[in-house]
Amino acid sequence: MADRDTGRLGVPALLGAALREGDADGEAERRAVAAFRAARDAGVQAAPTRSQDDWRPKGSSAP
Repeated sequence: MADRDTGRLGVPALLGAALREGDADGEAERRAVAAFRAARDAGVQAAPTRSQDDWRPKGSSAP
């Protein structure tokens, strides 16, 4: 998918290419998930969300 004016790839094509690039390392993915879960269970993830990073609609009280 190319941008007609510049000939550059569009965002969807770039994202697709990034997702397809190379083989996924299953062991690295398992280690990353285990590290995330360990940090979450230890309470490391308890920091509040910054307002500029919060994608939820205003007034939403969901965690």
